[in-house]
Amino acid sequence: MITITFRDLITEWQAAYEAFFAAARALPADKRETPGICGAWNARQVVAHLAGWHYEAVRRYAEIAVGDPLNRQYDEDGFNALQVEARAHLTWEQTLDDLREVADILRAQARELTEHQAVAEPRYAEWLRGLAGDLRHHTEQVQAWLPPGAQ
Repeated sequence: MITITFRDLITEWQAAYEAFFAAARALPADKRETPGICGAWNARQVVAHLAGWHYEAVRRYAEIAVGDPLNRQYDEDGFNALQVEARAHLTWEQTLDDLREVADILRAQARELTEHQAVAEPRYAEWLRGLAGDLRHHTEQVQAWLPPGAQ
């Protein structure tokens, strides 16, 4: 049986984040505002969506750390719409910076946790697993929009 540690999970999330960021940085300027990369969203909106969920993870990590027992349920479509709208005024570069900044905060929060804390509170791992999966999903979408050889 293979055991995945919380440190392994941080590494997995980090790899997914780096792959997404590399794909996003390679996306030609003329594709960044073109709708359709993910439903009706353009690439900038996908980045805004990811930033929003990462900010929510940061918030939840802080709440869990002080003993919040609630396992929140989300209206994902509503949450996504709010996050995209909240960042609608940002440029492509500002939206990428927003994601980069929140990822740095989340990485620091996750690294501060001991393995014992992460095992005792599985919601920490659930958030990282979910974000890593979302990053991988959107990386595939962005890569599909890259010109041949840009990957």
